Amino acid sequence: MRLTATVLFLTALHSALWVPPCHGADTDQIKKPVAESIRIRQDTQEHEQKWRDDREKLLTRLDTLEEAKKHLSLRRTTLEEKVAGLKSRIAGKAKQLEDIETIQQEITPMIAALIKELEDFVAADQPFLGEERHTRLTRLIELRDDPGVPVSEKFRKVLEAMLVEAEYGNTIEVYQETIATGDGEMLVDIFRLGRVCLLYQSLDHKSCGFYNVAAKAWQPLPGVYNRSVAAAMEIGAKRRPAELLTLPLGRIQL
Repeated sequence: MRLTATVLFLTALHSALWVPPCHGADTDQIKKPVAESIRIRQDTQEHEQKWRDDREKLLTRLDTLEEAKKHLSLRRTTLEEKVAGLKSRIAGKAKQLEDIETIQQEITPMIAALIKELEDFVAADQPFLGEERHTRLTRLIELRDDPGVPVSEKFRKVLEAMLVEAEYGNTIEVYQETIATGDGEMLVDIFRLGRVCLLYQSLDHKSCGFYNVAAKAWQPLPGVYNRSVAAAMEIGAKRRPAELLTLPLGRIQL
């Protein structure tokens, strides 16, 4: 009885544990979900790793941009200070230009008046260095009418001309020029003693004369003055030391 019961128990246990052999289709149905699950897991890990890499790159980029922002902010502050300084300088220059424009408007008529005074003065003065002085006045007039020349340059040239004319009164010189006398035109040596007198002597030293301011003409002198005039010519040409001479100065007009 006990043996039979044992056999029956083992038979029942074998029946419970026995699994019928699987066919090929059933094996594929089991493998597919597992492979899909593994693939999904791998894809998820790759996405997570890519996200972490992208996050690190973005954080690094953010730090770089923040640092660049600080530098740009500092540079902007510096540039704003420079711009403020330049605006201040520009305003100052604009004020200077306005002042210059005002000065030019005031100086331009004065330049024209000074040139006219020089013209009248030279015309009424003794006739020495006629070509040189006439050329100087002509250039001044051309300069006055040239819009491309700064007013400061025009004013400077007028002052130079005035200084030259003033200097004539303190110097002596000898030069040659063709003059008109009672005997006609002739080339002579001329001695200029400041603006006190003009004396002439023929190139052969046989005749001499002076410029008569009252008559506005060259007039001859007696031959007795030939030696004194010749000596004056030598002194004026710096070929002879200065000495006292008796010269016919005539009447000095004030």
